[in-house]
Amino acid sequence: MFTILIALLDGFSRFQSWFDQRFGWFFTNGMKQGRPQRAGTFRA
Repeated sequence: MFTILIALLDGFSRFQSWFDQRFGWFFTNGMKQGRPQRAGTFRA
């Protein structure tokens, strides 16, 4: 059981490194730009 836990944590660490290399730019740069303000509420 302990060996499975260590392997799982190692896998999460490897996935985190892979994800940061591929998509980390989106979460650091892409989300820094604020969303444009809406003009008003929309009613149907």
